[in-house]
Amino acid sequence: MTTLSPYAPSDAGDDSAAAPVLALTWDDGTRTAVYDRMLCGRNPAWEDGAVVVTLRDETLSLSRTHCEIGRDAGGTWITDRHSSNGTVRVRGGERMPLIAGLAYSLHVGDRIELGDRSAVVGGAA
Repeated sequence: MTTLSPYAPSDAGDDSAAAPVLALTWDDGTRTAVYDRMLCGRNPAWEDGAVVVTLRDETLSLSRTHCEIGRDAGGTWITDRHSSNGTVRVRGGERMPLIAGLAYSLHVGDRIELGDRSAVVGGAA
């Protein structure tokens, strides 16, 4: 299994490492640690304060910046960034297509589907 571990966003003078809030295990076995705010897609545009995660997409089913995952006082969330093929959250066997631009909660055990790619949400450990 290949591990992809984006760096933890931190201030230049901060020597402490931020702890990830959760991990995504992708359909190809790679794992991505989620620290705070992350943009995923085929070739995501960089935004200040966000970690960019480029996903392999041989079928071109992903948009350049497909979705955003983040956290706030309410917990961890996912937002479809107006992708061409949509984002779906699967929880307890129920598929929920996301409305672009709205934030939806993410829990351990959820599966997210981005175009032809998918990932299972797991704990940070």
